[in-house]
Amino acid sequence: MRRIRRLVLGVALMVPSADLMAQERTGGGAERMQPGGPDRRQDLERQLRRGFWQAAKRRIGLTDDQMTRLEQTTARFDPRRRALAQDERSTRVQLHFDVLADSSGNDQRIAAALDRMLQLQRQRIDLLIEEQRELATFMSPRERAQYGALQEQMRRRVEELRRARPEDRPGRLRR
Repeated sequence: MRRIRRLVLGVALMVPSADLMAQERTGGGAERMQPGGPDRRQDLERQLRRGFWQAAKRRIGLTDDQMTRLEQTTARFDPRRRALAQDERSTRVQLHFDVLADSSGNDQRIAAALDRMLQLQRQRIDLLIEEQRELATFMSPRERAQYGALQEQMRRRVEELRRARPEDRPGRLRR
């Protein structure tokens, strides 16, 4: 159970959601929470995201106005980032299956998947550039670098937690 909580913590910290932060400010959603209910995970994620935002504010020293703008910017870019990640995941899976099929008839599909992966990586870079330009309107270069380092620290922690959970790896049967 402790590992599950750490994994959820890592995932929640890796991708903070401004939507949830806005709900917390207004108190929205709290009435849906029941001990052990279906919203338990969302509640835990919400608490963990709040912790991420508090750590970001404390470590970087952002003002309340900057935090509000950061939440808005994150909310604006998160859907595109998630869509790219999902598309990249599905393309990787398809590529994996096509390569394992070991048939030369799959060469066109493999080439198309490789091209798609490059296209998605370019889109990810374009998204990052666009986001950094927007962050630059209210954060100094140092603050942006500190924020990026904090995000990277969280990503690495999530990856460590994922590697520590062999039962959650794809292709493994759960007991």
